[in-house]
Amino acid sequence: MKTTEVISRIESLVPSGYAASWDNCGVQIAGSEREVQKIAIALDPLPQVVSSAIEWGADFVLTHHPLAIDAKLPSKLDWFHDVMKQVFCADVTLFASHTSLDVQFKGAVSWLGRELGLDNLRVLDPVAKDEAGDILGYGCIGEYASPVLFTDFVEHVAQLSGCGVVALCGPEPEKVGCVGMCPGSGSSLMDKAFSLGADVFITGDMKYHPAQESVGAVLDVGHFSLEEEMMRRFSAILSEELGGEVEVKFFSGRNPFAYHVQGEGVCRP
Repeated sequence: MKTTEVISRIESLVPSGYAASWDNCGVQIAGSEREVQKIAIALDPLPQVVSSAIEWGADFVLTHHPLAIDAKLPSKLDWFHDVMKQVFCADVTLFASHTSLDVQFKGAVSWLGRELGLDNLRVLDPVAKDEAGDILGYGCIGEYASPVLFTDFVEHVAQLSGCGVVALCGPEPEKVGCVGMCPGSGSSLMDKAFSLGADVFITGDMKYHPAQESVGAVLDVGHFSLEEEMMRRFSAILSEELGGEVEVKFFSGRNPFAYHVQGEGVCRP
């Protein structure tokens, strides 16, 4: 399968045309048109991830986060320069599916809502309809058939997300019947979730002042944990889409935050 065909197949799942206007989806660094036998998938295009992918023999690297939102030159010796050098020398293509993936509610982005067993799972913030008439947008919201205890809910979210530390803010309900969520930097949608009846909102990158002002319970499980699993699941979706014609492998990233637990020192997820 040639490079252009790989891009076409990715775009059939997550069309860049539905990405946010400010975003930089699609080809980040162009490689030569070649026969693609191995595709590496990861959350971030970091040097250690790209290096591992190239050592594995990847002909094509697909990440969620772009190499850069705004075009720039490698004017200093930093990780951006390192990644560009690696990709150029290996002559592979680096591609990003960022908000083009985030709006695909029926895809991997809503994995946590399905794992939590929520009913009537739907888009939290609709932005468009695709050619098939499906609603596209950011985040999701759904209900439990029977409310669950808040303490049990928090434990379940921590287990599913693999998050060792869950940041809680806002008034805590005794029970949870309706849940809203948006992975990544999705805290801007918390007010909408609460206006639609959510008892709890799950996201990452919660900021100090919005946390103070929250009218409902918010669980911040970190930017990394939700989207790392999202990309792991997307790699399986893409592998199925390609039908075994190309080998697809997910490369784990690294949570940039370290957690200090009193008496146990510093640990990383």
